[in-house]
Amino acid sequence: MAHAQAPTIVLTEAARAVLDRVRADRPGDLSLVIGNGCCDSTAPYLFADYVAGPNERLVGAIDDVPVFLDRALESSFRSTEVVVDARNDPQPDSFSCESELGFRFVLDRLPAVSDAAKHA
Repeated sequence: MAHAQAPTIVLTEAARAVLDRVRADRPGDLSLVIGNGCCDSTAPYLFADYVAGPNERLVGAIDDVPVFLDRALESSFRSTEVVVDARNDPQPDSFSCESELGFRFVLDRLPAVSDAAKHA
């Protein structure tokens, strides 16, 4: 059986700016996790000092931040470009690191449109 192509993960400029702010405010290693969460479904979570579980697979890295995907979601994200964006969230209710700054990461799955994805 052929191995599924991992998604290409990209950040919008807004998400990159929020990631940079989190890095400046928080020590430790960061990881982005796209999981099968209980409350926010596939919303991306940014965790500090994260230890991936047995049902998560490393699918790439963004700016030296490892990105993990829940194995149950692999077929839904196969060969797609996953765009991580950041939105203002004045009343965040999340364990994700960016929520401490009043933001929330969100994602979109699109056909590959970025230059990075076209040349990968």
